[in-house]
Amino acid sequence: MKKYVRLPNTNDHSLKAWSAVDEHIQKHLEEAEYNLTNLSIFHDRFGYLTCNLIAHKPITITYLESQKQSISRNASTNWISLDDLNIISILEDIPSIGSVSIMKVPKSLDLFRLYLIKLIDILPLDGVVIAGFMTRHFTKAMLEIAAEYFDLVEQSMAWKKSRILTLYNPKKSNNSPSEIFNSIDYNEYNYRQYLGVFSANHIDYGTQFLLEHMDLRDSENSFLDIGCGNGIIGKLLIGQRKWNAAVMIDDSYLAIASTEMNLSESEGFKVIAQYNLDSFEKEQFDLVITNPPFHFEYEVDPSIAIQLMSDTHRILSNRGRLVIVANRHLNYKSQLSKYYSEVNIINENYKFIIYEALK
Repeated sequence: MKKYVRLPNTNDHSLKAWSAVDEHIQKHLEEAEYNLTNLSIFHDRFGYLTCNLIAHKPITITYLESQKQSISRNASTNWISLDDLNIISILEDIPSIGSVSIMKVPKSLDLFRLYLIKLIDILPLDGVVIAGFMTRHFTKAMLEIAAEYFDLVEQSMAWKKSRILTLYNPKKSNNSPSEIFNSIDYNEYNYRQYLGVFSANHIDYGTQFLLEHMDLRDSENSFLDIGCGNGIIGKLLIGQRKWNAAVMIDDSYLAIASTEMNLSESEGFKVIAQYNLDSFEKEQFDLVITNPPFHFEYEVDPSIAIQLMSDTHRILSNRGRLVIVANRHLNYKSQLSKYYSEVNIINENYKFIIYEALK
């Protein structure tokens, strides 16, 4: 029996690295008579589909660095040579693919739209997309978006509380390049971000609250922004002073590209696709700032944010500080107090709390 791990690691043992959707897609492919030559796979979060369909030499398109690392780790664990993997980023030019593409429908329907925009340009006219989802997550918008890009959309019966959409006849329309971006105005600047980057229609309210109440200290000469999204925090910090080091990281390739786009006129910064802090040196930053996620898609998992709190302590300079905004129901103060000598509340409202943790 194959074994699979999740990256980032989680303390919630109820969360698996695959679901009934993965099994349903695999079952559907086994029962149908598709030609799986040059099969392409989208949104294979931890590599279950890639590993189980490796005999067909699939092309796996990723949008997260942790996704790429998970697929590689699980391939090695299951005795699959890394040379047999063909993993590329959603932002790279996708090579010629066969007539079948499979995916798990993401929670972000903007990301679903981006996948389909990419696919209609490379699928042959007789190509099909097999898109699986849990029945409880179905929305009418899935069908509406699919119908924008494919002439025929069929929905399967339920199996293990999951269903499959089959999309036929891709519409070879002339898509505008701007179709893959959202545009957000904030503080007299127009931020652009790829479809699928968190908070598509407005600056996240937690981030807004943080920016409204964030003051810098004279002693802070270097910062790390964890989960930089479209780059708004980094852009505003860089605009306030000159930094010895200004680093922004995000797990999402789409977020990294959006940050680079929005900071194109700035200087002296670094943006890295990274989901953990392992590559950073001890006592490297005076300030670490973050609005960390506590869920992934439909899963609630605050253990990832809690692990970041612990790991951040190592890379902070003496009396450096971690500034974190979080939903108030998460009660992160008790967790922060395990690692930091002093934890203060900078500000709070009915929904969010801004914590300051000093090393």
